Amino acid sequence: MTQRLLRGLWAAGLWFCAFAGNSAEQAEDTLRVDINPIGREPLHYVLPEVPVDAGMWRTQARTTAQIAPRALGLSASALLAAGLDLRQSVPGGSAWLALDGLPSNHTWIEWEGVALQASDLGIMDVRLLPSTGLQLERSADGLRLRSIQQAEFQAEAASLGNVGVSVWLPGIHADLGVNVGSALNRYAYRDYLGDRYVRLGAGVQRAEVRTAWRGNQGSMKQDGAAYLVVLQQGLPEAVTQIRREGAVQRDLRATAVQRQTLETGRVYWQSTQYATLTSQRYDYEQFGGIHDTNRAQSVGIRMRMQTWVLRQMVSTSVDASRLMAQGPNKDIASVLRVQAMLRGTGLLPRRLRYHWGLSHLSQGSESGRLLPMLQLSAAEKASTQWSLKAHRHQRFPTLNDMFWVPGGNPLLRAELGWEVRAALFRKSAGAELYHGQLADAIIWMPVGTIWTPRNVASISRWGGSAHLDWKRGAWQGTLHAQAVQSVNELGLHVPYVAPWSVSAPVARKLGSWTLRVEPRFRAATPTAWSNDRSTWLPAQGQVDLHAQGTFRQSTLELSVYNATNSPVLLQLGYPLPGRYLAVSWTQPLNPTQNQPQ
Repeated sequence: MTQRLLRGLWAAGLWFCAFAGNSAEQAEDTLRVDINPIGREPLHYVLPEVPVDAGMWRTQARTTAQIAPRALGLSASALLAAGLDLRQSVPGGSAWLALDGLPSNHTWIEWEGVALQASDLGIMDVRLLPSTGLQLERSADGLRLRSIQQAEFQAEAASLGNVGVSVWLPGIHADLGVNVGSALNRYAYRDYLGDRYVRLGAGVQRAEVRTAWRGNQGSMKQDGAAYLVVLQQGLPEAVTQIRREGAVQRDLRATAVQRQTLETGRVYWQSTQYATLTSQRYDYEQFGGIHDTNRAQSVGIRMRMQTWVLRQMVSTSVDASRLMAQGPNKDIASVLRVQAMLRGTGLLPRRLRYHWGLSHLSQGSESGRLLPMLQLSAAEKASTQWSLKAHRHQRFPTLNDMFWVPGGNPLLRAELGWEVRAALFRKSAGAELYHGQLADAIIWMPVGTIWTPRNVASISRWGGSAHLDWKRGAWQGTLHAQAVQSVNELGLHVPYVAPWSVSAPVARKLGSWTLRVEPRFRAATPTAWSNDRSTWLPAQGQVDLHAQGTFRQSTLELSVYNATNSPVLLQLGYPLPGRYLAVSWTQPLNPTQNQPQ
Protein backbone atom coordinates (compact mmCIF):
# COMPACT_ATOMS: atom_id res chain seq x y z
CA MET A 1 0.00 0.00 0.00
CA THR A 2 2.81 2.42 0.90
CA GLN A 3 4.53 1.79 -2.41
CA ARG A 4 1.32 2.27 -4.48
CA LEU A 5 0.60 5.56 -2.69
CA LEU A 6 4.11 6.90 -3.26
CA ARG A 7 4.08 5.83 -6.92
CA GLY A 8 0.84 7.75 -7.50
CA LEU A 9 2.13 10.92 -5.86
CA TRP A 10 5.31 10.75 -7.92
CA ALA A 11 3.83 10.18 -11.37
CA ALA A 12 3.61 13.85 -12.34
CA GLY A 13 6.96 14.75 -10.80
CA LEU A 14 8.81 11.96 -12.59
CA TRP A 15 7.39 12.97 -15.96
CA PHE A 16 8.38 16.60 -15.35
CA CYS A 17 11.97 15.71 -14.37
CA ALA A 18 12.66 12.84 -16.76
CA PHE A 19 14.98 14.98 -18.84
CA ALA A 20 17.09 16.08 -15.89
CA GLY A 21 19.96 13.57 -15.55
CA ASN A 22 21.49 13.53 -12.04
CA SER A 23 24.69 14.08 -9.79
CA ALA A 24 26.92 13.95 -6.70
CA GLU A 25 27.90 16.53 -4.08
CA GLN A 26 28.18 17.77 -0.49
CA ALA A 27 29.34 20.59 1.71
CA GLU A 28 28.80 24.31 2.08
CA ASP A 29 31.22 27.13 1.53
CA THR A 30 31.79 30.22 3.65
CA LEU A 31 31.31 32.55 0.68
CA ARG A 32 28.03 34.47 0.60
CA VAL A 33 27.14 35.86 -2.80
CA ASP A 34 24.47 38.50 -3.43
CA ILE A 35 23.05 37.82 -6.85
CA ASN A 36 21.30 40.93 -8.21
CA PRO A 37 20.43 40.59 -11.90
CA ILE A 38 19.30 43.81 -13.59
CA GLY A 39 15.61 44.37 -13.00
CA ARG A 40 15.28 41.39 -10.64
CA GLU A 41 15.12 40.90 -6.91
CA PRO A 42 18.47 40.11 -5.20
CA LEU A 43 19.16 36.42 -4.59
CA HIS A 44 21.23 35.68 -1.49
CA TYR A 45 22.93 32.37 -2.05
CA VAL A 46 25.99 30.32 -1.12
CA LEU A 47 27.16 27.97 -3.84
CA PRO A 48 28.07 24.68 -2.12
CA GLU A 49 31.47 23.11 -2.51
CA VAL A 50 32.39 19.80 -4.10
CA PRO A 51 32.35 16.72 -1.89
CA VAL A 52 35.53 14.84 -1.07
CA ASP A 53 33.64 11.61 -1.75
CA ALA A 54 30.79 10.97 -4.18
CA GLY A 55 27.32 11.39 -2.76
CA MET A 56 24.18 13.43 -3.20
CA TRP A 57 24.21 16.92 -4.71
CA ARG A 58 23.86 19.62 -2.07
CA THR A 59 21.55 22.46 -3.03
CA GLN A 60 20.87 24.15 0.32
CA ALA A 61 17.75 22.14 1.03
CA ARG A 62 15.65 23.26 3.96
CA THR A 63 16.76 21.96 7.37
CA THR A 64 14.16 19.50 8.67
CA ALA A 65 15.78 18.54 11.99
CA GLN A 66 18.43 20.00 14.30
CA ILE A 67 20.18 17.84 16.89
CA ALA A 68 21.79 19.92 19.62
CA PRO A 69 25.26 19.11 20.99
CA ARG A 70 25.59 17.28 24.30
CA ALA A 71 28.52 16.63 26.61
CA LEU A 72 28.12 12.88 26.07
CA GLY A 73 27.97 13.22 22.29
CA LEU A 74 25.10 12.80 19.86
CA SER A 75 22.02 11.37 21.53
CA ALA A 76 20.60 8.19 20.01
CA SER A 77 17.11 9.31 21.11
CA ALA A 78 17.52 12.59 19.20
CA LEU A 79 18.81 10.79 16.09
CA LEU A 80 15.88 8.38 16.11
CA ALA A 81 13.35 11.15 16.75
CA ALA A 82 14.74 12.97 13.68
CA GLY A 83 13.80 9.93 11.58
CA LEU A 84 17.32 8.51 11.11
CA ASP A 85 17.86 4.76 10.88
CA LEU A 86 20.38 3.77 13.52
CA ARG A 87 22.34 0.61 14.32
CA GLN A 88 23.82 0.56 17.81
CA SER A 89 24.92 -2.08 20.31
CA VAL A 90 25.37 0.01 23.48
CA PRO A 91 24.34 3.56 24.42
CA GLY A 92 27.11 6.03 23.74
CA GLY A 93 29.02 3.40 21.78
CA SER A 94 29.37 2.65 18.08
CA ALA A 95 26.47 3.83 15.99
CA TRP A 96 25.95 3.71 12.22
CA LEU A 97 23.39 5.75 10.33
CA ALA A 98 21.43 4.99 7.16
CA LEU A 99 19.55 7.68 5.23
CA ASP A 100 16.49 7.42 3.01
CA GLY A 101 16.69 3.70 2.35
CA LEU A 102 20.33 3.55 1.21
CA PRO A 103 22.90 1.27 2.91
CA SER A 104 24.84 2.88 5.76
CA ASN A 105 28.07 3.10 3.74
CA HIS A 106 26.37 5.78 1.64
CA THR A 107 25.93 8.03 4.65
CA TRP A 108 28.27 11.01 4.83
CA ILE A 109 28.28 13.96 7.18
CA GLU A 110 29.67 17.28 6.00
CA TRP A 111 31.91 19.43 8.20
CA GLU A 112 33.82 22.53 7.06
CA GLY A 113 33.26 21.62 3.42
CA VAL A 114 34.69 18.10 3.86
CA ALA A 115 32.71 14.88 3.70
CA LEU A 116 33.52 12.97 6.90
CA GLN A 117 33.44 9.43 5.60
CA ALA A 118 35.89 6.74 6.67
CA SER A 119 38.16 6.26 3.66
CA ASP A 120 39.12 2.84 5.03
CA LEU A 121 35.97 1.28 6.45
CA GLY A 122 33.48 3.29 4.43
CA ILE A 123 31.06 3.44 7.40
CA MET A 124 30.70 6.51 9.59
CA ASP A 125 30.69 5.83 13.34
CA VAL A 126 29.02 8.89 14.90
CA ARG A 127 31.24 8.60 17.98
CA LEU A 128 34.22 9.53 15.79
CA LEU A 129 32.61 12.77 14.61
CA PRO A 130 33.53 16.14 16.12
CA SER A 131 30.78 17.27 18.50
CA THR A 132 32.10 20.13 20.64
CA GLY A 133 30.25 23.34 19.81
CA LEU A 134 28.46 21.70 16.88
CA GLN A 135 24.90 20.78 16.04
CA LEU A 136 23.86 18.18 13.49
CA GLU A 137 21.44 19.33 10.80
CA ARG A 138 19.29 17.03 8.66
CA SER A 139 17.92 18.01 5.27
CA ALA A 140 16.97 16.37 1.99
CA ASP A 141 20.62 16.83 0.97
CA GLY A 142 21.90 14.75 3.88
CA LEU A 143 23.63 15.64 7.16
CA ARG A 144 25.98 18.47 8.08
CA LEU A 145 27.67 19.69 11.25
CA ARG A 146 27.37 23.42 11.91
CA SER A 147 29.08 25.47 14.64
CA ILE A 148 27.13 27.21 17.39
CA GLN A 149 28.11 30.82 18.15
CA GLN A 150 27.64 30.82 21.94
CA ALA A 151 30.56 30.09 24.28
CA GLU A 152 29.36 27.57 26.84
CA PHE A 153 30.21 24.89 29.38
CA GLN A 154 28.24 21.64 29.50
CA ALA A 155 28.23 18.83 32.04
CA GLU A 156 26.17 15.66 31.77
CA ALA A 157 25.72 12.50 33.84
CA ALA A 158 23.52 9.43 33.57
CA SER A 159 22.53 6.66 35.96
CA LEU A 160 24.35 4.16 33.72
CA GLY A 161 27.64 5.38 35.21
CA ASN A 162 28.23 7.89 32.39
CA VAL A 163 29.72 11.39 32.83
CA GLY A 164 30.98 14.00 30.36
CA VAL A 165 32.03 17.65 30.20
CA SER A 166 32.37 19.95 27.21
CA VAL A 167 33.74 23.50 26.81
CA TRP A 168 33.37 25.60 23.65
CA LEU A 169 35.06 29.01 23.37
CA PRO A 170 34.49 30.80 20.03
CA GLY A 171 36.49 33.98 19.46
CA ILE A 172 37.02 36.65 16.85
CA HIS A 173 40.12 35.06 15.30
CA ALA A 174 40.17 31.55 16.82
CA ASP A 175 37.88 28.99 18.47
CA LEU A 176 38.72 26.20 20.90
CA GLY A 177 36.69 23.30 22.21
CA VAL A 178 37.43 20.35 24.49
CA ASN A 179 35.21 17.39 25.31
CA VAL A 180 35.94 14.41 27.59
CA GLY A 181 33.60 11.64 28.65
CA SER A 182 33.54 8.24 30.31
CA ALA A 183 30.62 5.82 30.05
CA LEU A 184 30.40 2.57 32.01
CA ASN A 185 27.08 1.70 30.33
CA ARG A 186 26.15 -0.74 33.06
CA TYR A 187 22.49 -1.69 32.92
CA ALA A 188 20.33 -4.74 33.55
CA TYR A 189 19.13 -7.01 30.75
CA ARG A 190 17.84 -10.54 30.21
CA ASP A 191 19.69 -13.03 28.03
CA TYR A 192 18.15 -15.51 25.58
CA LEU A 193 17.37 -17.89 28.50
CA GLY A 194 15.57 -15.16 30.44
CA ASP A 195 18.30 -14.86 33.09
CA ARG A 196 18.94 -11.35 34.42
CA TYR A 197 22.45 -9.87 34.20
CA VAL A 198 24.25 -6.53 34.20
CA ARG A 199 25.85 -5.45 30.91
CA LEU A 200 29.54 -6.36 30.77
CA GLY A 201 32.33 -4.87 28.67
CA ALA A 202 30.34 -1.97 27.18
CA GLY A 203 32.43 0.91 28.55
CA VAL A 204 33.42 3.90 26.40
CA GLN A 205 36.07 6.58 26.99
CA ARG A 206 36.34 9.50 24.61
CA ALA A 207 38.34 12.74 24.31
CA GLU A 208 38.08 15.45 21.67
CA VAL A 209 39.85 18.71 20.86
CA ARG A 210 38.50 21.02 18.16
CA THR A 211 39.75 24.38 16.95
CA ALA A 212 39.14 26.89 14.17
CA TRP A 213 40.95 30.02 13.03
CA ARG A 214 40.43 32.94 10.64
CA GLY A 215 42.26 36.02 9.48
CA ASN A 216 43.05 38.38 6.58
CA GLN A 217 46.23 39.10 4.65
CA GLY A 218 45.33 42.10 2.53
CA SER A 219 42.51 41.06 0.19
CA MET A 220 43.13 37.37 0.94
CA LYS A 221 40.95 35.77 3.61
CA GLN A 222 42.24 32.68 5.39
CA ASP A 223 40.40 30.30 7.66
CA GLY A 224 40.64 26.71 8.77
CA ALA A 225 39.63 24.14 11.35
CA ALA A 226 40.90 20.90 12.86
CA TYR A 227 39.77 18.25 15.31
CA LEU A 228 41.18 15.20 17.06
CA VAL A 229 39.09 12.40 18.57
CA VAL A 230 40.51 9.54 20.65
CA LEU A 231 38.04 6.77 21.46
CA GLN A 232 38.23 3.46 23.34
CA GLN A 233 35.11 1.36 23.42
CA GLY A 234 34.17 -2.10 24.55
CA LEU A 235 32.39 -4.26 22.01
CA PRO A 236 30.27 -6.47 24.28
CA GLU A 237 29.32 -10.01 23.40
CA ALA A 238 25.82 -10.71 22.13
CA VAL A 239 23.40 -12.00 24.75
CA THR A 240 23.21 -15.27 22.78
CA GLN A 241 26.86 -15.96 23.72
CA ILE A 242 28.50 -16.99 26.98
CA ARG A 243 28.65 -14.01 29.33
CA ARG A 244 32.24 -12.76 29.10
CA GLU A 245 34.30 -9.73 28.18
CA GLY A 246 34.17 -8.92 24.49
CA ALA A 247 36.59 -7.12 22.22
CA VAL A 248 38.11 -3.68 22.81
CA GLN A 249 38.51 -1.21 19.97
CA ARG A 250 40.71 1.90 20.04
CA ASP A 251 40.28 4.64 17.44
CA LEU A 252 42.06 7.86 16.63
CA ARG A 253 40.76 10.29 14.04
CA ALA A 254 42.21 13.68 13.10
CA THR A 255 41.10 16.03 10.32
CA ALA A 256 42.41 19.46 9.34
CA VAL A 257 41.09 21.92 6.73
CA GLN A 258 42.71 25.17 5.52
CA ARG A 259 41.18 27.65 3.05
CA GLN A 260 42.31 30.76 1.20
CA THR A 261 39.63 32.98 -0.34
CA LEU A 262 40.11 35.93 -2.68
CA GLU A 263 37.36 38.29 -3.85
CA THR A 264 38.08 40.59 -6.77
CA GLY A 265 35.04 42.39 -8.10
CA ARG A 266 32.74 39.82 -9.67
CA VAL A 267 35.08 36.85 -9.20
CA TYR A 268 35.48 34.66 -6.10
CA TRP A 269 38.42 32.27 -5.93
CA GLN A 270 39.14 29.71 -3.22
CA SER A 271 41.75 27.05 -2.52
CA THR A 272 41.17 24.37 0.13
CA GLN A 273 43.64 21.84 1.54
CA TYR A 274 42.57 19.00 3.80
CA ALA A 275 44.09 15.97 5.48
CA THR A 276 42.67 13.07 7.51
CA LEU A 277 44.38 10.45 9.66
CA THR A 278 42.63 7.40 11.12
CA SER A 279 44.03 4.57 13.20
CA GLN A 280 42.13 1.63 14.64
CA ARG A 281 43.24 -1.25 16.87
CA TYR A 282 41.05 -4.27 17.62
CA ASP A 283 41.84 -6.70 20.46
CA TYR A 284 39.84 -9.83 21.27
CA GLU A 285 41.24 -12.23 23.85
CA GLN A 286 39.08 -15.23 22.95
CA PHE A 287 40.13 -18.05 20.57
CA GLY A 288 43.80 -17.57 21.38
CA GLY A 289 43.67 -13.82 20.87
CA ILE A 290 42.81 -11.75 17.78
CA HIS A 291 44.73 -8.49 17.31
CA ASP A 292 44.40 -6.22 14.32
CA THR A 293 45.56 -2.69 13.50
CA ASN A 294 44.53 -0.61 10.50
CA ARG A 295 45.55 2.89 9.47
CA ALA A 296 44.28 5.17 6.73
CA GLN A 297 45.27 8.63 5.55
CA SER A 298 43.96 11.05 2.98
CA VAL A 299 45.28 14.36 1.69
CA GLY A 300 43.64 16.57 -0.87
CA ILE A 301 43.34 19.95 -2.50
CA ARG A 302 40.33 21.71 -3.99
CA MET A 303 40.42 24.69 -6.36
CA ARG A 304 37.22 26.56 -7.14
CA MET A 305 36.06 29.78 -8.69
CA GLN A 306 32.72 31.63 -8.84
CA THR A 307 31.76 34.35 -11.27
CA TRP A 308 28.88 35.79 -13.27
CA VAL A 309 28.06 34.23 -16.65
CA LEU A 310 24.93 35.34 -18.52
CA ARG A 311 23.15 36.65 -15.40
CA GLN A 312 23.72 33.51 -13.37
CA MET A 313 26.27 32.64 -10.73
CA VAL A 314 28.53 29.85 -12.04
CA SER A 315 31.01 27.83 -9.97
CA THR A 316 33.69 25.47 -11.22
CA SER A 317 36.08 23.34 -9.17
CA VAL A 318 38.56 20.47 -9.25
CA ASP A 319 39.06 18.24 -6.22
CA ALA A 320 41.99 15.80 -6.02
CA SER A 321 42.70 13.53 -3.04
CA ARG A 322 45.09 10.68 -2.32
CA LEU A 323 43.68 7.85 -0.17
CA MET A 324 46.10 5.48 1.56
CA ALA A 325 45.64 2.54 3.92
CA GLN A 326 47.77 -0.18 5.49
CA GLY A 327 47.56 -2.83 8.20
CA PRO A 328 48.35 -6.50 8.97
CA ASN A 329 45.07 -7.55 7.32
CA LYS A 330 45.38 -5.20 4.40
CA ASP A 331 47.93 -4.81 1.62
CA ILE A 332 49.44 -1.34 1.41
CA ALA A 333 46.98 0.50 -0.78
CA SER A 334 46.96 3.93 -2.38
CA VAL A 335 44.55 5.47 -4.85
CA LEU A 336 44.07 8.91 -6.42
CA ARG A 337 40.53 10.29 -6.55
CA VAL A 338 39.72 13.28 -8.79
CA GLN A 339 36.42 15.11 -9.12
CA ALA A 340 35.59 18.00 -11.44
CA MET A 341 32.40 20.02 -11.08
CA LEU A 342 30.54 22.81 -12.90
CA ARG A 343 27.35 24.27 -11.48
CA GLY A 344 25.20 27.37 -11.64
CA THR A 345 22.20 29.09 -10.11
CA GLY A 346 19.96 31.95 -11.06
CA LEU A 347 16.44 33.35 -11.14
CA LEU A 348 13.65 32.82 -13.64
CA PRO A 349 10.42 34.81 -14.16
CA ARG A 350 7.56 34.24 -11.72
CA ARG A 351 9.93 34.05 -8.76
CA LEU A 352 11.54 30.74 -9.67
CA ARG A 353 15.08 29.73 -8.76
CA TYR A 354 17.04 27.14 -10.71
CA HIS A 355 20.18 25.12 -9.97
CA TRP A 356 22.08 22.97 -12.44
CA GLY A 357 25.31 21.04 -12.27
CA LEU A 358 27.63 18.54 -13.92
CA SER A 359 30.17 16.46 -12.01
CA HIS A 360 32.63 13.72 -12.91
CA LEU A 361 34.53 11.48 -10.47
CA SER A 362 37.41 9.09 -11.17
CA GLN A 363 39.32 6.78 -8.83
CA GLY A 364 42.68 5.31 -9.83
CA SER A 365 42.41 4.02 -13.38
CA GLU A 366 38.61 3.81 -13.18
CA SER A 367 36.71 6.69 -14.75
CA GLY A 368 33.24 7.41 -13.43
CA ARG A 369 30.10 8.56 -15.19
CA LEU A 370 28.95 12.10 -15.87
CA LEU A 371 26.70 13.09 -12.97
CA PRO A 372 24.14 15.79 -13.85
CA MET A 373 21.73 17.63 -11.54
CA LEU A 374 18.79 19.97 -12.09
CA GLN A 375 16.56 21.62 -9.49
CA LEU A 376 13.70 24.11 -9.68
CA SER A 377 12.40 25.82 -6.55
CA ALA A 378 10.44 28.80 -5.28
CA ALA A 379 12.27 32.05 -4.58
CA GLU A 380 13.38 32.49 -0.98
CA LYS A 381 10.66 34.98 0.05
CA ALA A 382 7.73 32.98 -1.33
CA SER A 383 5.11 32.05 1.29
CA THR A 384 5.06 28.47 0.00
CA GLN A 385 8.47 26.85 -0.45
CA TRP A 386 8.75 23.99 -2.93
CA SER A 387 11.48 22.26 -4.88
CA LEU A 388 11.78 19.56 -7.52
CA LYS A 389 15.17 17.97 -8.09
CA ALA A 390 16.68 15.16 -10.15
CA HIS A 391 20.28 13.98 -9.93
CA ARG A 392 22.64 11.09 -10.44
CA HIS A 393 25.12 9.83 -7.83
CA GLN A 394 28.04 7.43 -7.74
CA ARG A 395 30.13 5.76 -5.01
CA PHE A 396 33.42 4.00 -5.63
CA PRO A 397 34.42 1.02 -3.45
CA THR A 398 36.48 1.87 -0.38
CA LEU A 399 40.05 0.69 0.17
CA ASN A 400 38.63 -1.73 2.72
CA ASP A 401 36.30 -3.21 0.06
CA MET A 402 39.14 -3.69 -2.41
CA PHE A 403 42.21 -4.61 -0.37
CA TRP A 404 41.14 -6.34 2.86
CA VAL A 405 43.08 -9.60 3.36
CA PRO A 406 41.52 -12.09 3.01
CA GLY A 407 38.37 -11.21 1.09
CA GLY A 408 39.07 -7.87 -0.58
CA ASN A 409 37.85 -7.58 -4.15
CA PRO A 410 39.88 -5.23 -6.40
CA LEU A 411 37.50 -5.94 -9.32
CA LEU A 412 34.52 -4.20 -7.73
CA ARG A 413 32.60 -1.77 -9.92
CA ALA A 414 31.46 1.61 -8.67
CA GLU A 415 27.86 1.89 -7.51
CA LEU A 416 25.74 4.13 -9.74
CA GLY A 417 22.32 5.53 -8.96
CA TRP A 418 19.81 8.27 -9.59
CA GLU A 419 17.17 10.02 -7.52
CA VAL A 420 14.18 12.32 -8.03
CA ARG A 421 12.97 14.31 -5.02
CA ALA A 422 10.16 16.80 -4.38
CA ALA A 423 9.54 18.96 -1.31
CA LEU A 424 6.74 21.28 -0.22
CA PHE A 425 6.76 23.52 2.87
CA ARG A 426 4.19 26.07 3.99
CA LYS A 427 4.21 27.78 7.39
CA SER A 428 4.31 24.97 9.96
CA ALA A 429 3.87 21.94 7.71
CA GLY A 430 5.96 20.20 5.09
CA ALA A 431 6.41 17.01 3.10
CA GLU A 432 9.08 15.36 0.94
CA LEU A 433 8.88 12.48 -1.51
CA TYR A 434 11.70 10.69 -3.30
CA HIS A 435 12.31 7.81 -5.68
CA GLY A 436 15.65 6.34 -6.65
CA GLN A 437 17.55 3.40 -8.08
CA LEU A 438 21.03 2.09 -7.20
CA ALA A 439 22.82 -0.31 -9.53
CA ASP A 440 25.79 -2.55 -8.67
CA ALA A 441 25.32 -2.15 -4.91
CA ILE A 442 28.39 -3.44 -3.04
CA ILE A 443 27.38 -6.10 -0.50
CA TRP A 444 29.66 -8.19 1.75
CA MET A 445 28.64 -11.86 1.56
CA PRO A 446 30.17 -15.12 2.84
CA VAL A 447 32.00 -17.51 0.51
CA GLY A 448 32.57 -20.50 2.73
CA THR A 449 34.22 -19.08 5.84
CA ILE A 450 35.51 -15.96 4.04
CA TRP A 451 33.43 -12.81 3.64
CA THR A 452 33.99 -10.85 0.46
CA PRO A 453 32.22 -7.88 -1.21
CA ARG A 454 30.41 -8.28 -4.51
CA ASN A 455 28.40 -6.16 -6.94
CA VAL A 456 25.30 -8.28 -6.47
CA ALA A 457 22.26 -6.09 -5.99
CA SER A 458 20.26 -3.27 -7.44
CA ILE A 459 18.20 -1.29 -4.96
CA SER A 460 14.91 0.46 -5.68
CA ARG A 461 13.65 3.10 -3.24
CA TRP A 462 10.31 4.84 -2.77
CA GLY A 463 9.97 7.04 0.28
CA GLY A 464 8.70 10.19 1.88
CA SER A 465 8.31 12.11 5.10
CA ALA A 466 5.94 14.73 6.49
CA HIS A 467 5.81 16.94 9.56
CA LEU A 468 3.28 19.23 11.22
CA ASP A 469 4.19 21.81 13.89
CA TRP A 470 1.51 23.23 16.15
CA LYS A 471 1.18 25.63 19.06
CA ARG A 472 -1.75 26.29 21.43
CA GLY A 473 -1.04 28.72 24.25
CA ALA A 474 1.66 27.20 26.47
CA TRP A 475 1.55 23.94 24.49
CA GLN A 476 3.50 23.14 21.35
CA GLY A 477 4.46 20.00 19.48
CA THR A 478 5.47 18.30 16.26
CA LEU A 479 4.21 15.25 14.43
CA HIS A 480 6.84 13.67 12.18
CA ALA A 481 6.34 10.53 10.09
CA GLN A 482 8.32 8.82 7.37
CA ALA A 483 7.96 5.72 5.23
CA VAL A 484 10.31 4.01 2.79
CA GLN A 485 10.21 0.94 0.57
CA SER A 486 13.85 0.01 -0.16
CA VAL A 487 14.35 -3.43 -1.73
CA ASN A 488 16.76 -5.29 -4.01
CA GLU A 489 15.83 -7.02 -7.27
CA LEU A 490 14.56 -10.07 -5.29
CA GLY A 491 12.21 -7.94 -3.19
CA LEU A 492 14.38 -8.27 -0.05
CA HIS A 493 14.51 -5.22 2.20
CA VAL A 494 17.75 -3.30 2.78
CA PRO A 495 19.08 -4.20 6.26
CA TYR A 496 18.59 -1.71 9.09
CA VAL A 497 16.13 0.44 7.15
CA ALA A 498 12.84 0.80 9.05
CA PRO A 499 9.79 0.69 6.71
CA TRP A 500 8.21 3.50 8.75
CA SER A 501 8.71 5.53 11.90
CA VAL A 502 6.69 8.16 13.78
CA SER A 503 7.63 10.65 16.50
CA ALA A 504 5.34 13.15 18.26
CA PRO A 505 7.13 15.33 20.86
CA VAL A 506 4.90 17.63 22.93
CA ALA A 507 6.09 20.44 25.23
CA ARG A 508 4.46 22.77 27.77
CA LYS A 509 5.91 25.93 29.30
CA LEU A 510 5.46 26.31 33.08
CA GLY A 511 7.18 29.45 34.36
CA SER A 512 10.93 28.98 34.01
CA TRP A 513 10.49 25.27 33.23
CA THR A 514 9.65 23.49 29.98
CA LEU A 515 8.27 19.96 30.18
CA ARG A 516 8.61 17.67 27.15
CA VAL A 517 7.20 14.25 26.33
CA GLU A 518 8.87 12.58 23.34
CA PRO A 519 7.20 9.35 22.14
CA ARG A 520 8.42 7.54 19.03
CA PHE A 521 7.59 4.31 17.22
CA ARG A 522 9.45 2.20 14.65
CA ALA A 523 8.22 -0.61 12.46
CA ALA A 524 9.80 -4.07 12.51
CA THR A 525 13.18 -3.70 10.77
CA PRO A 526 15.28 -6.24 8.80
CA THR A 527 18.88 -6.90 9.86
CA ALA A 528 19.84 -9.10 6.90
CA TRP A 529 18.88 -9.71 3.25
CA SER A 530 16.10 -12.09 4.23
CA ASN A 531 12.33 -12.32 4.53
CA ASP A 532 12.80 -14.61 7.53
CA ARG A 533 11.18 -12.57 10.31
CA SER A 534 13.46 -14.14 12.91
CA THR A 535 16.21 -11.91 11.49
CA TRP A 536 14.11 -8.74 11.91
CA LEU A 537 14.10 -6.37 14.85
CA PRO A 538 10.62 -6.27 16.42
CA ALA A 539 8.41 -3.20 16.15
CA GLN A 540 9.07 -1.03 19.18
CA GLY A 541 8.18 2.22 20.86
CA GLN A 542 9.84 4.41 23.47
CA VAL A 543 8.88 7.48 25.50
CA ASP A 544 11.45 9.96 26.86
CA LEU A 545 10.58 12.64 29.45
CA HIS A 546 12.46 15.92 29.92
CA ALA A 547 12.17 18.86 32.33
CA GLN A 548 14.30 21.87 31.35
CA GLY A 549 14.69 24.80 33.72
CA THR A 550 16.25 28.16 32.84
CA PHE A 551 17.85 30.08 35.72
CA ARG A 552 19.20 33.48 34.71
CA GLN A 553 21.45 32.32 31.90
CA SER A 554 22.14 28.70 32.80
CA THR A 555 20.00 25.69 31.92
CA LEU A 556 19.34 22.52 33.90
CA GLU A 557 17.75 19.53 32.17
CA LEU A 558 16.47 16.41 33.92
CA SER A 559 15.62 13.46 31.69
CA VAL A 560 14.04 10.04 32.02
CA TYR A 561 14.89 7.93 28.99
CA ASN A 562 12.67 4.99 28.06
CA ALA A 563 10.22 5.99 30.80
CA THR A 564 7.95 3.03 30.01
CA ASN A 565 10.89 0.61 30.46
CA SER A 566 10.20 -0.94 27.04
CA PRO A 567 12.58 -3.51 25.54
CA VAL A 568 14.73 -1.71 22.95
CA LEU A 569 16.88 -3.32 20.24
CA LEU A 570 18.77 -1.49 17.50
CA GLN A 571 20.87 -4.56 16.68
CA LEU A 572 19.89 -8.21 17.23
CA GLY A 573 21.47 -9.72 20.33
CA TYR A 574 22.39 -6.37 21.87
CA PRO A 575 19.62 -5.09 24.17
CA LEU A 576 19.75 -1.41 25.13
CA PRO A 577 18.87 -0.03 28.59
CA GLY A 578 15.44 0.09 30.08
CA ARG A 579 14.53 3.16 32.10
CA TYR A 580 17.46 5.38 33.13
CA LEU A 581 18.02 8.94 34.34
CA ALA A 582 20.24 11.76 33.08
CA VAL A 583 21.03 15.32 34.15
CA SER A 584 22.63 18.02 32.02
CA TRP A 585 23.87 21.52 32.97
CA THR A 586 24.65 24.24 30.40
CA GLN A 587 26.31 27.52 31.36
CA PRO A 588 27.02 30.32 28.83
CA LEU A 589 30.51 31.69 29.42
CA ASN A 590 30.39 35.07 27.69
CA PRO A 591 26.73 35.90 27.00
CA THR A 592 27.41 39.60 26.37
CA GLN A 593 30.48 39.20 24.15
CA ASN A 594 30.06 39.73 20.43
CA GLN A 595 30.45 36.46 18.59
CA PRO A 596 32.08 36.02 15.16
CA GLN A 597 29.76 36.21 12.22
